[in-house]
Amino acid sequence: MLRTRIVSGILARMSLAGLVLVVEDEDPVRRYTVSLLEELGFTVLQAIDGTEAIEVLRHRSGEISLMLLDHSMPGLSGEEVLAELEREGLTVPVVLTSGYDRTSLERRFAGHEIADYLQKPFRLETLDETVRAVLANRAQAS
Repeated sequence: MLRTRIVSGILARMSLAGLVLVVEDEDPVRRYTVSLLEELGFTVLQAIDGTEAIEVLRHRSGEISLMLLDHSMPGLSGEEVLAELEREGLTVPVVLTSGYDRTSLERRFAGHEIADYLQKPFRLETLDETVRAVLANRAQAS
């Protein structure tokens, strides 16, 4: 019942819904995140690694409202993905997801443009607040 009330309240605030790219190499975590975002009213694209994320952004960066980027992945790390996006001039607000605490991530990712941080595991409410705050900031900046 509590989840139903929360989702009802969230649905009342869906004016900032958009297209979100979830970049996560762990299948269960990616599926969970996608299901939460869809429950919140977002359309979601998925990438299983940094290489796939860059490819998606090359073709659809103008459509993507926000990217949830796992900081630690095999192949290209989150940091390497950000560096490549910067080299190519691809811009999208990034919420960095990690099991590490925010302070250590802020130090590690200093110099990169990170819209916010989301510590795993996260709950529906935290995901909603984080994503909507980033989207609201983006809308105000436009």
